[in-house]
Amino acid sequence: MIIATAGHVDHGKTELIKALTGIDSDRLPEEKARGMSIDLGFAYQSLPGNTSLGFVDVPGHEKFIRNMLAGVGGIDLGLLVVAADDGVMPQTREHFAILDLLGIDECVVAITKIDRVDDERVVAVQGQIKTLLGDAGREDIEVFPLCAPDNEGVDALRLALHKRAQRVKHRSADGHFRMAIDRVFTLKGVGLVVTGMVFAGAASIDDSLLVSCDGSPVRVRGIRAHNQLSERAQAGQRCAINIVGRGVSESSLSRGDWLMHSNLYAPSQRIDVDLRVLESESRPLKHWTPTHLHIGAAHLAARVAVLSGGAIAVGERGLVQLVLAQDAFVVHGDRFVLRDQSAQRTIAGGHVIAPCSSKRGRARPARIAQLHAMNHRDPADALAALTDISEAGVSPNAFAVANNLAQAQMDTIIESLALRRVVRQPQQRLFNETQWQNMLKRIEKAIELFHQSKPELPGASLKDIQLALKPHIETAILEEATGQLINAKRLGERAKRFHSPAHAVQVSGRDRQLWTAAADCLSPHSGSPLSLHQAAQALGVDKKLLEKSLKNAVKIGEMVLIAKNRFLPTSYMARLGLAAEALAKSSSEECFSVAEFCKQSKIGRNFAIDLLEYFDRLGFTEQQGNNRRIRRSAATVFRVDDESL
Repeated sequence: MIIATAGHVDHGKTELIKALTGIDSDRLPEEKARGMSIDLGFAYQSLPGNTSLGFVDVPGHEKFIRNMLAGVGGIDLGLLVVAADDGVMPQTREHFAILDLLGIDECVVAITKIDRVDDERVVAVQGQIKTLLGDAGREDIEVFPLCAPDNEGVDALRLALHKRAQRVKHRSADGHFRMAIDRVFTLKGVGLVVTGMVFAGAASIDDSLLVSCDGSPVRVRGIRAHNQLSERAQAGQRCAINIVGRGVSESSLSRGDWLMHSNLYAPSQRIDVDLRVLESESRPLKHWTPTHLHIGAAHLAARVAVLSGGAIAVGERGLVQLVLAQDAFVVHGDRFVLRDQSAQRTIAGGHVIAPCSSKRGRARPARIAQLHAMNHRDPADALAALTDISEAGVSPNAFAVANNLAQAQMDTIIESLALRRVVRQPQQRLFNETQWQNMLKRIEKAIELFHQSKPELPGASLKDIQLALKPHIETAILEEATGQLINAKRLGERAKRFHSPAHAVQVSGRDRQLWTAAADCLSPHSGSPLSLHQAAQALGVDKKLLEKSLKNAVKIGEMVLIAKNRFLPTSYMARLGLAAEALAKSSSEECFSVAEFCKQSKIGRNFAIDLLEYFDRLGFTEQQGNNRRIRRSAATVFRVDDESL
C-alpha cells in the first residue's frame, strides 16, 4: 500500500514517517539544512503476508507544492498531518483538497506534536479537523493524536495502517505498462535509473519500452519495487528502473516524462476532461483561463476551454478542453489538478475523458454527447454508451489506446457487448446492431432521394452516398454496408452504382439490339474479344454509333471499359475473374503469370495485359514482379458466383 503524507510545512510529516518506519525520508543536504522537505522523500516498511507500506513524504511549503503534486499520483491512502500547536492551516486545506481531487478516498489524520500543547488545545484541533472533514463529506476518517519523537500514539496509527494494508486490493496489471517519472539519476556501475509510480500494466527485465520525451526505445536492465530487487514492476508499485537506450541519458529525461509501452505513444496537446472547481474559489472558472496543469508527475501550462456556458461556477463540475503548450501523454481516467496562473493556489481538478481531441467542433452537441457517453469509469460501459449514439461507428484502436486496453481486454469487451466489427484493421469500426441497421436504412433512403433528383442515371456511386450521409461514413464501411444490402436484395448494382430494386433505366430498343449483337463479338468462348473497331466492322455499324451505345451500356452496368476501345460484357469479365482466382488457388505459391493466364483462359497476351491491369485497378489482383496475386475474392469484386455464369 502506497501512503502519501500531506499537510502544512513543519507539521511533522517527516518525523512521523521516521517514527513509523525508522527511515529518514529527507535525502537532500538542503533539506537537512532547512529542516523541511522540498522534494519527494520515500520510505518503505515490510509487513507480514508479503505486503509492505510505502510512504511518499511530500513537501508542505507552498513554494514546493508542485513537488507534492508529483508525488500523489497512484496513491492508495492519504495521511493528513496536522500539528497540534498550529492546527489546520492553509496548506492543510489545500493538500486535503488535492487528495480529494485526485480521487484518494482512503485517508487518515494524524495530530502531531501533542506534547507541546495541553489537552484542551488537542480537543480544539480535533474540532477544526472535524469541520474540515465534514465540509468535504468525509466524517468517517479516523483521527490519531500522537507525539512522534516520544512514540506516543504511533503504535495505534501503525496498527490502523497495517489493517488497511491487508484490505487494499492489488491493482490489476491489465493494460500496457506506464510509469510516471519523477526522478532521474545515474549510479556508478549501474547506469541510468528512473523512479516513479507505475500507473498501469507490468514490465519485466529485458522488456522493450520507450520514453515519452522523444519516443526513444529503451530496454529494462533492472528493477527495484518498493526498494526491493524484483523481476517485475507492476501497477500500484513505486519502482526504480534501470534502463538503457541509444541517445537516452540523464540530460534527456526529466520529471513529468513517462516510461511506457510503445502502444501508448500518443502525444496530445488537447485533452477533454471532467473538471470540478473548488468551493474555496471566489469566482467562477472562465473560458480560456491560463492555469498550471499537474498530471502524473508532469507540470504543464494549460488554457481552460469551457465547452458549455462560458464558465464553471464555484463548487460545480463541467466539461472542459485543456489546451496545452506542449505534448502530454495521458489516458482516460487519469486524475489531474489545476493551479492558478501564478501557481499560488489550487483552483480545480478532475479526470481525463478523452486524451486526444481536436479544436474543430469541440463544443458541438454531437461532441458533447460523445464525451458524456465516454465519461464512465468502466470501459465496457463507456463503449456501450458510445456505440449507442455513434452513427459512424467507433474505432476500436482509438478506444483501446485512450483507455489503455490490451488487445485481449478489447476483444473481451467487444464480445460481451455483441458488437459488430466492420471491415478489417486499421479502418475497422464497431457498431451495435441498432446503429448498423439504422445506417443501412439511411443508405437506402439516400439512394431513393438520388433517384428522385437524377432519374436519368442508373444509380448512386459510393461517393454520392457518402456525400448524402451525415456524419461522414468511411468508404470501406460503405462498401461492406452496400454489399450486405445487395446480398439481401435490398439494393441492386450497375457499374459500381447502386439502385433501389424497383428502379429501372429506360433503354432504347436500338441500344438493346446493339448490345445483344455486340455481346457475341466481345465475349468469345475462345480467343481474345474484338476491339471496338473490329466489332463495328463485324456488325456492319458505324464505330461512333457503336461506341456511344456501348458507353450507355457501361453506365448501367451491362458493359465495362477496361482500356481504350476495349469493351467487355460484365458477365464475361466476371467469368475471366473467376478463372484468374481458380488459377491462383491451383498454384502452390498462390500466384500466376500472364502466360499462365493466357493459356488457362485461351486469350491473347495483349488483351490479357489490358485485363489484368484493369483487375489491378479494381483491387482484385496485385502485381508482384512477373506474377499476380489475388487481393480480394471474385465474389466480392464482381458480385457473382460460378452458378450465375
